Order: sequence, then C-alpha cells, then structure tokens
Amino acid sequence: MKHTCIALYCALTLTLAASFSLLGCGGCADSRHVPAAPGTPPPVAAEDPASGRGEHAEDLRGIAVLPQEDTLSPEALGTYAFLVFTQALQAEDDSAMAAAAPLLVQTRLPANIWLEGCVWLVSRKSPHAVLVLEQALSVWPDDLSLNLLCAEALADQGQAQRGVQRMRDFLARHPDETDARIELALLLVKIRQFDEAENLLNSVSGKQRTPLADYYHARALIGMDRKKEAIAHLQRAVKALPDFTEALAELAFLHEQTGNLKAAKAVYEKLLKLDFSPPDILLRLAHIALRMNQPEHALRLVRQGPNTTPFLLAATSMLMESRHYLQAESMLKEVESRSDAPDEVYLLLAELAYEQKRDLSQALAWLNKIPEAGKAAPRGALLRAHLLADAGKMTESLDHLRQASARQNATPELAEAEIRILASLKQMPQALDVARKAAERWPDSTETAFLLGSLLDETGDKKAAFAVMERLLVLKPDNHQALNYVGYTLAEENRDLDKALELLLKADSLAPNQAYIVDSLAWAYFRLGRDDDALREIRRAVGLGGSPDPTIWEHYGEIAVRRGLVDEARRAYQKALELAPANAERLRQRLSELESAPRSGPPSR
Repeated sequence: MKHTCIALYCALTLTLAASFSLLGCGGCADSRHVPAAPGTPPPVAAEDPASGRGEHAEDLRGIAVLPQEDTLSPEALGTYAFLVFTQALQAEDDSAMAAAAPLLVQTRLPANIWLEGCVWLVSRKSPHAVLVLEQALSVWPDDLSLNLLCAEALADQGQAQRGVQRMRDFLARHPDETDARIELALLLVKIRQFDEAENLLNSVSGKQRTPLADYYHARALIGMDRKKEAIAHLQRAVKALPDFTEALAELAFLHEQTGNLKAAKAVYEKLLKLDFSPPDILLRLAHIALRMNQPEHALRLVRQGPNTTPFLLAATSMLMESRHYLQAESMLKEVESRSDAPDEVYLLLAELAYEQKRDLSQALAWLNKIPEAGKAAPRGALLRAHLLADAGKMTESLDHLRQASARQNATPELAEAEIRILASLKQMPQALDVARKAAERWPDSTETAFLLGSLLDETGDKKAAFAVMERLLVLKPDNHQALNYVGYTLAEENRDLDKALELLLKADSLAPNQAYIVDSLAWAYFRLGRDDDALREIRRAVGLGGSPDPTIWEHYGEIAVRRGLVDEARRAYQKALELAPANAERLRQRLSELESAPRSGPPSR
C-alpha cells in the first residue's frame, strides 16, 4: 500500500604489530657512503658484461657482484607484497590495501594474512572490503573464515543476495560446515526468508547445536512472529552460555513485548550485572517500572544512571511518553537550572506545558527562551508551528514558518512543515508549488523529494510521482518509504514483479512491522502467484494495528478469495466497507459475488 505521510507532523578494533628484519638485503640498504678502512684501495668499477671478461665482476677483495635483475624473484615479490600490505594496514589506508591485493594474489600469501587485513576493512565498513575479499578467495576459495567474512561484507553493502549465493556455493562443496550453515541462515533472516532459515537451522543438531545456532534460530522465528518458540531457543542459548549478552538482550526484549514484565525485568537485571550497556539497561528497567505504574521506582532507576544531561533528557522523554508529567517536569526543571543546560530543554518544557495542560502561552514562553541564533532555533520554530497548528491557528502557523525561513535563511525542514500544513488544509496547488521550489533548492533532501512525490501522486500525476521516487532511491537507496512506493506501484501495475518484491523486502527489513509496507509485500506476493506467502503477510499486516486502512482489508479479501477462504474474504471486505472507502460500490459487488459461494471454515490464524 502506498503511504505518503502528508498528514501534519505525522568496532571492531584491530591491532597489528608487524616486526621483521631484512638481513643481507643489499638492495634495501640506504644510499649513504660507508668509508673503507684506512689503506684500502678504492674499488674498481665492474666492466660491462659485453666486454667478455666473464659472468661476474669482482672488486679488489675478490667478492663477486651479481648483475642487476630486471624482475623480482618470487621470494622477493612475496616480501614486497607483504610489506606493501602491512604498510597500508599500519597507515589505515584502505585504498592502498586494495591496490596491494593483486600483488598478494600473485604471491599466494597465506590466508591468515589476507584475513587480518580483511577483518580490518570490514570492521571499518570500507567500500573496498568486498573487492579485497574476492581477490583473497580467488587464491583460497575454500577458506571458511574468508567466505564467512565475504558474505557478511556483501550483506553490509546491501548485497545480501550475493552473500547468500556465496554461502550456498560453499555449502555445496562443504556440506558438513556448521558455521557456514549458521551464516547462511543469518543472511536469510536479513532478507526475510525466514522459512528457509528455520529449515536450515533445524538440520543443525547434536553437538553442532551451539548457542549461536539457537540465537539465529530465534531470530528467524521472531521474523515469523513465533515469539514463544523464539523465547525457548533464546533460553536454551543463555543456559548453555550464561554471558551471551546479545541473546540475553533479545530475550529480555521479547519478554517485554509479550507482556511478561517480571521475566523481562529479571533478564535486564542480569545484563546490568554483566555490565552490558548500563545506561540503556537502566532506561529499559525504568520503562518497565513505568508500565507497571511505578513512576517513583522508575525515577530511582534513572538516578542510578549517569548524571549527565543527555541521559536525563532521554529519561525525561520516556516519562513524557508514559504521561508521567509531574516526574518529567521535576527532572526537566533540574536540568534547566544547570549552568550548562542545552536549549533542547526548552523544547521539552514547551512540549510538556502543551501536552500536560494545553497551556499554549506557557509553551510559547518556553520557546521564547531559545536564542534566535542558537542551534535549537530551527527545531523551536518547527515546534512553535506545530503547536499553533494543533491549536487551530493555521494562518498564524504558516506566517510563523515563513518568517522563520526568512530569518534563518530557510531550511528544508521549515519548507517541509509548510508543505504539510498546506496539504492538511487541502491547498494542494500551493503545497505543490512550495514542494517543487524546495526540491529544486535542496536537491539532496530526501524528505523534500518524498513530499514532492507524494503530492504528485495525491494530485493524480502518478507518472511524475514514480519518476521522483525512483530518483530518490538513487539519492538514498535505503529510504524505506520510497522503496515501498516504487515496489507497490510495480506490483499494482503488475510489472517487474521480481524487482518489486526485492524492493519491498528491503523496505520491510529497514522499517519492520509497518502495516502499509507489509500490505505492499503481501500484494507483490499475490501478483507473483505466491498465495501462501501473500496470505501470511496480509494477516501480519492487519494484525499490526495502528490506523486502519480500507486498502489493506480489500487486499486481504482478494488474497483470501484466491485461497478459497470465503469467510475470511467476507470479513475482510466488510471491514473495508466500514471504513467508507472511495470504491465502496465495487466492494459491495465483491461481497454479493461471495454470497453464492460455499462457506469456508473458521479463519486459521
């Protein structure tokens, strides 16, 4: 489903110590002259070999001097390649390392030397990582560590499918390599092929069943919304490896998601004892205390954290979200009294005044404390516009935005706010005019481009909207909203369906559990004829809650009809009709067609 968001304000550390000595390497000596011993005659220059005096020239002491070589010997080339590679690593120069890689290929240096450099490249997310790894694998194609690292690097660079294929090829040659199976399962989870990942991990058993295998198995089950089974795997992982902090963190969060706050609290407390990110864990524990309606306990937990302004502001935001305004106000005023209080505190105080008491004048008074030249001034201007608009003062909000743009030499964010307000007022031509000018002025602003594309779509210029969204993906390949727009449009138009599915899988991985993206994914599967996948995803979409949308329910009806689930289809079409869609007549016709169809059993969820 298209989602336009037009509504208003809707080390890895590697240390290398390379020590070596080159003994007897005359060609590596420096050019400084070393004087001969007293009384020693000067050396006689070697005659030209063409003079016929023999293969070797000799100095007066009878020591043979070898003729200069035109090319390095294999041993010398290996030494040179290693030195270049080591120098690049010590200098932290990934471009130089990439340039040295072809030399290493020629000399077939050991895989561990390659691995050391490649780990460093991957850890710093170098764009040369895959190139160097692929050259390493041209020499050592069956090295497990290099294959695993290359698959990870490909995934990091947005080429997870290539990583999957590499691991499949490796497993075809080495079917008993458990680590390769686990890596392939991880990559499959990343591209949301959860079923295949689970099947792969189910084949890992016995002593091969490591805590890591259970951890990734849980990740696959989480992706299939099988949280209870995932919890069992995570519990097995941490039982075998009690300090497996990543598994503990996942387990705690799952308990929190499923409402088992007592269990979540116990696991978070264990993580705290393991000194795993104490500030974050304290905030999670405080959040649980707030959910259990224990605001005073939440405050005590916060007080155990660092007495830093950023930490206290994060805690304050959490208190405000939980509507514990008195505790939030107390903490904010404490921060505001500090001599180094940032201007951001006035933003939160203004928001608090409006949210807690609907006191617009007090909120604006707090915003007035932000200096016009301060870093928080643009955000203050945006918040002021939002509060004015929310209070029904639309004209005043627009005037303020335009004044702020003139005063602060304009920013894309101020223009975007103006576009949204105009759109909310249904002043589409004016909104489109501002959006076009903003997109021209800030061509690198992805949000401005998305707003322009959304407005074009909403005003009926679908072709221009699609072109804008495609350009946006060139600028920002990971923009999940543009990925969804282009993917859904392709699915809706029933063309380039493989590309549509790829884009939508990526969007879902970047912004998981967004109903409109999951609906788009279900529709792409439907168009591809993958009905089981379509049914699974559309059920997930309607189960995510949030603002209901008739399009999602209509898609549910279409998918259920093709699967022969008549009762589910009827229920879906009725849900869509309850939301007063524009195509209500068509939905009534679809329901009428189902009246003569035999009733199916209860929906299987």
